[in-house]
Amino acid sequence: MTFTCLFEEGGRTRRLGPDDFPLALGGPGADVVVPGLAEEDAAAFLALDDGELFAQPRGRVPLSIGGRPVTASQWLRDGDELRLMGTRIRVVWRADRKSLQVQHRPLDQPAEPPSRVAPAGGEPPVAEGEVLVHPVPFRPRPLPLVTPRPERRLPLRALALALPAFLAAAVLFAARVVEVRVEPEPEGLSVRGLPHLGWGRTRLLLPGDYTVRAEREGYRPLEARLAVTGARGQVARFVLERLPGRVAVEARPAQGVRVFVDGAERGTTPLPPLEVAAGEHEVSLRAEGYRTLTTRLSVAGGGAEQTLKATLAPDRAPVSFTSAPAEATVSVDGAPVGRTPLTVTLSSGARAVTVTLAGHKPAGRTIDVVAERPLTVPVFRLEPLPGRLRLASDPPGAAVSVDGEFRGETPLEIAVSPQREHALRLTKAGHEPAQASVTLGLGEERALSLVLPARLGQVEVSAEPADAEVVVDGEAKGRVGQTLTLSAAPHEIEVRRSGYAPHRVTVTPRPDFPQAVKVRLRSLQEPKAASAPRLSVQGHDLRLLAPGRFQLGASRREPGRRANETLREVELQRPSYVSLREVTNAQFRRFHPAHSSGLFASHDLDGDAQPVVRVTWEQAAEYCNWLSAQAGLPPVYVSRGGKLAAAAPMGTGFRLPTEAEWSRAARSPEGGALKYPWGASLPVAPGSGNYADESARSVVPVVIQGYQDRFPVSSPVGTFPPNALGFFDLGGNVAEWVHDVYSIPAAGAPLEKDPAGPAAGDLHVILGSSYLQGTVTELRLSYRDYATKPRPDVGFRIARYAE
Repeated sequence: MTFTCLFEEGGRTRRLGPDDFPLALGGPGADVVVPGLAEEDAAAFLALDDGELFAQPRGRVPLSIGGRPVTASQWLRDGDELRLMGTRIRVVWRADRKSLQVQHRPLDQPAEPPSRVAPAGGEPPVAEGEVLVHPVPFRPRPLPLVTPRPERRLPLRALALALPAFLAAAVLFAARVVEVRVEPEPEGLSVRGLPHLGWGRTRLLLPGDYTVRAEREGYRPLEARLAVTGARGQVARFVLERLPGRVAVEARPAQGVRVFVDGAERGTTPLPPLEVAAGEHEVSLRAEGYRTLTTRLSVAGGGAEQTLKATLAPDRAPVSFTSAPAEATVSVDGAPVGRTPLTVTLSSGARAVTVTLAGHKPAGRTIDVVAERPLTVPVFRLEPLPGRLRLASDPPGAAVSVDGEFRGETPLEIAVSPQREHALRLTKAGHEPAQASVTLGLGEERALSLVLPARLGQVEVSAEPADAEVVVDGEAKGRVGQTLTLSAAPHEIEVRRSGYAPHRVTVTPRPDFPQAVKVRLRSLQEPKAASAPRLSVQGHDLRLLAPGRFQLGASRREPGRRANETLREVELQRPSYVSLREVTNAQFRRFHPAHSSGLFASHDLDGDAQPVVRVTWEQAAEYCNWLSAQAGLPPVYVSRGGKLAAAAPMGTGFRLPTEAEWSRAARSPEGGALKYPWGASLPVAPGSGNYADESARSVVPVVIQGYQDRFPVSSPVGTFPPNALGFFDLGGNVAEWVHDVYSIPAAGAPLEKDPAGPAAGDLHVILGSSYLQGTVTELRLSYRDYATKPRPDVGFRIARYAE
């Protein structure tokens, strides 16, 4: 705190700073001379403490403040007046000015006897009436900065004497006796922290944290935390850790010996002494070409040094390696040892050998080396690394065959045998094939792009009304009555006009073979089967099949025909409903919650939207009866001899479609003549359905080369476009149980009306191809199969007669 004041005396003013204090009143060199006092005597002192002024009497001359005698140090405040004999000092304390005003007045009382200060060399003779004053060093005793209350001032000397005794009593009351035990007994023990008393292992400690330090030869120095609580009778236990021993290893051979202590590797010789804990240990020494030496070692510890000497016995044999081709790198247990032909010395035991050569696949095997027994390893024949060929085509999506084997669609990266010529053939529907030959070196990578010229054919499109519009693959081509030049690939041709139902057909143009599409559009006002009512129940959408006459089976001249596809004529007289989609897992689980369609070749068949499979014909019939019960209809299937069979006559309850109904829905109303789901000829049109495509190569042995539907197993129902009547997946996805008991119809049979198959039998008919099938026989809509047990690729759809 900065302090400055003005000292005014007899008309002269002097500025005082903190360094000018204390002021001695009446002493030698004093700033304030008090009349009546000896020049060398000091009667009182004025001093500063933290910027505050206080007065302290000295000697026998009385000092008063405000008329009250002062016997001890006292703070001075604004307006206080000090009186010392005939001198008065007034304290003026202002924020901007602080001063001491001194005034000398005649003494109001007789002067006291003069006094002299005793000299340092002894006491002089004292005249009569004189008082001898002994000077003492000045020690200001500042008091707390509080407003003084003289009437309540405590005896400071008494407090100063009582305080240490009080503090000592408090410490003794709060301290706790703590016994510090260290094992083994230390040679030196200390406790650091708060001041405390101690004797031997016993300490008198205040609650708190301390540090215990202990030392003993042969042990690590201890430095640990000691937490003292308020509990009584505390015992703190510590344990000294014995120093490890130092073990020097002297082995023969002197270098390359791996040292293991208790199974942990500690280094390879030569190496400095090892620190090993005191006690019994297992030490193993291992070196290439030598027998492993294992011994027990007792380590004294405590920093003592000892030496382990050992000689390893040889344990090796010469081993010879060759390869074709030569100059291959040989590695034994991951470490290279040289190039073939090569003979090296190896230690006994099972050794893993790898032989590598640039441009070749690595070869390897495990050999057994027997000590002192030469070994010649059979020649390693290294297979050349294949070349990598990246194929592209214009247009993309061409099927690629290498040496007559299908390898995928462009763009494509394939591996081919190096250093020999390969024949490439790229094909795509509607384009001329592209061919090339290629020879790649060992591990060589090459990119190749081929162009497939388009093959074109002509299709004449005519229609009624004549102003209808023609659209090819979604692109408008103008009005009908024109001949279109199209690539020789399947195209969807749509003829449409406002106010008429559109007509769609798939056509595959052929070079030098013009084709024609003639259409009569039906007005939206005309009644037709396509606009027949639909029926919905439990998530199933069913469509009405109009009555009509058509043929079942196939001609004997049809490629792929089987003997059970007898060609015969049938007629549907009763209108019936057939579901647009196959029954899904989710729909079937409403009837049978525990059913699972499972997996096939690690692929899931159990998705909610996938068709239900692995159901028997009886389970499918039971599902139909359950649907009939939900709709309040009489069941179609009843129990006969422990088996389900159709009631006679069949009512309007739900059932499986008859073979005739399924064929009517699949082969469309064109006289039942549609051969494949997508049209009249191969190849399979892109996006036609879920068959055994390229993605199913890991699932089935035979796939449709060049066809890709992206589903190795079943797809969600309705994924692919419907047929002309709006039915989904009648070709592909899963084959389907139908109502009929299996039989082979007789050739030349008369017209059958509403046929439903034999009344009884163990086998039931399965129609349609599945995701596992892709041959010409299976892809045809007339293909018939049969079974008694469930299959992973057989599901069903539902039907019922109309009211």
